[in-house]
Amino acid sequence: MTEVHIAIYDLSNGMARGLSAQFLGPQHAIDIIPHTAIVAFGKEYFFGQGIEMCHPHEFRMTRGIQPIDIQSLGHTSCTQSDFEAWCRAQAQGRFSATSYDLLSRNCNNFTEEAAREGLRLGRGVPGWILEVPQRFLSSPMGTMIRPMLEQMQLTNAAPTNVSHQMNNDQSYTPAATPAVATAAAVNPWADIPETSPAPKESNNVSPPETPFLDKQTALLSTDTGVVKLCLDRLNPAPDQHEILSKLGNVNYAWTHAELQSIHQILRSFMNEMKQVSFALMLLRLAVLREAPLINADESQSIDFVADLLLKNKYGSMSTRSMAWCVLSNAFGSKQLPSWTTDGNNLQSDKFLQLIDKAVNDCDPTVVDASAPSHKSLRQSASAFLYNITLTLTKYDGTDGNSELTEAIMSVLIGCLENLGEETDSTSVARRYMCIGQILKSRQFGTTAVGLTKDLGMLDADMIRSASHDDAVGKVAKEVASLL
Repeated sequence: MTEVHIAIYDLSNGMARGLSAQFLGPQHAIDIIPHTAIVAFGKEYFFGQGIEMCHPHEFRMTRGIQPIDIQSLGHTSCTQSDFEAWCRAQAQGRFSATSYDLLSRNCNNFTEEAAREGLRLGRGVPGWILEVPQRFLSSPMGTMIRPMLEQMQLTNAAPTNVSHQMNNDQSYTPAATPAVATAAAVNPWADIPETSPAPKESNNVSPPETPFLDKQTALLSTDTGVVKLCLDRLNPAPDQHEILSKLGNVNYAWTHAELQSIHQILRSFMNEMKQVSFALMLLRLAVLREAPLINADESQSIDFVADLLLKNKYGSMSTRSMAWCVLSNAFGSKQLPSWTTDGNNLQSDKFLQLIDKAVNDCDPTVVDASAPSHKSLRQSASAFLYNITLTLTKYDGTDGNSELTEAIMSVLIGCLENLGEETDSTSVARRYMCIGQILKSRQFGTTAVGLTKDLGMLDADMIRSASHDDAVGKVAKEVASLL
């Protein structure tokens, strides 16, 4: 089952609330000029120039707009392939690129039908949104103002620099250049290829040298000095204390049974909110310890921590920060857990949601962002993003033209977003390291460079400013060379 959300935007950017009563009269006033989209399977689906889809972060950055509300519509048993087959069928008829109608076939009508018919959900677009066009046109001034509203609809918004198509592995395909763009570029559902496109020809230009990025390894939290403090606060039973205290000895030769016991003990402490931070401090060390046999309890612990993060069960920022340290250590020191992929060897919804959660915790624009607890949270979340980037980009490619996976694109766009607003040099450096590892990847590099340039989210002035910081300078300069 996949959870489905509706993203609600105000195309007037707040202007409707202030001006509509004045122009339309109090009885016909509207709070927003709504645009809605379906968010599911790690994508945002909407009706603009035909039925379109892209990554949510990418949609919001290229359009320069953020949702005013995101609501859950429930869970669907419909698969991504089934839903996109429905979209393809609708793109040939009712919701084609030329079928837009203000009253009966707008973006909100598409979202309503996509939710109820395409995804077979019991809920759709809130009724007040569907009533906005009629409410507007029923006003004395409605007929006169109708052309202005049509201009504000997404169909006439400035086009993005990225056109999205999909192939069988649900990955990103770079846009065609404007000179050769066809109708399919306007409506990516019109002609979805059944097979992956032929690989691009590689050039023989030597890649830039990146000595700083090349020597980087996983970012791991290894301090054992807090073990005694944690044990004092947890106050475990004597036999538990004995085995937990061994986490302070980095040279201890663990048995499978001992590590299994460690994970079971620490998970039991995480049921108490007053103890969870200290249990996480020890768990971040436990996931670094090796045993002769594969430890199923370790995977269960990692899964447990990830679930608590996704369900917002960690109240304080310090606890969330420590949870990211656990996942960062686990993902940076070992292979990704089995639950990060689904049965088709694609990144699972849960893994993609975890990446989005880390990106959100890296946001430097929140209130009190300069507070130490906020900085620590951003540092821990960005370390997690960097460690999974190392794993996701380690596979050899040929010319860097492979299509970006959902996880790679989420990390890249997430690290680019608000990068210029970040004032903590450690967080800035880690985000640049994520970007750099993706841009220099032998598998994804060329595609990622093209996307980064298309998005225009990393300019020369930003890199030049970052280069003056000793902690960021080297990696920022190497990122600039890759672009």
